Amino acid sequence: MKKVLILTVVLALTVIASAQVLKPVKWQITQKKVSDGVYDIICKATVDGGWHLYDTKLPEGGPLPTTFNMDEDETSGIELVGEFKATEKALTEHSEAFDMDLKYFINAATFVQRVKVTSAKAKLVGYVEYMSCSGGQCIPPAEEEFEFELTK
Repeated sequence: MKKVLILTVVLALTVIASAQVLKPVKWQITQKKVSDGVYDIICKATVDGGWHLYDTKLPEGGPLPTTFNMDEDETSGIELVGEFKATEKALTEHSEAFDMDLKYFINAATFVQRVKVTSAKAKLVGYVEYMSCSGGQCIPPAEEEFEFELTK
C-alpha cells in the first residue's frame, strides 16, 4: 500500500511539473492622478516575442478585443470617462484564421481608461480581458485583475 501511495504522489508531481501555463502577455496596471477626482488607469502589456495582443476595437466574428471591465458589485463611487484606448497605433494585418483585417500590438502596448471619483472615497475593482495569438496558435481569453482605492 505504501508503494502505491508513493507512486501516486510521484506521478502527480510529474504531471504538475510538466504542465505549462501559456501566458505570453504580462500586465502592469497602475493609476495616476490627473486632477482632483480624476485618474487614469494605465494598463501596460508586455508581449512575448512571436505573439501579438489584439486592439480594443475589432470586427464582429473575430477574436476577442482587449477590454476594460469594472466589477459592478464591488466598485463604488467611480464613473468611466471616455473610452479604453491604446496610446500607440496598432498594426493591421489580414488574418487567414479569421479571414478579416485585424489590429494588434507586438512587444508592448499601453492602454488607458480615465475614471472620475464621484464620492469622497471610491473603490475600483475590475479586470482587463484580452486574447493573444502566435501564428495559428491562440490562448483562450484571459483576464488580469486590478483593485484601487481612490479619493477626490
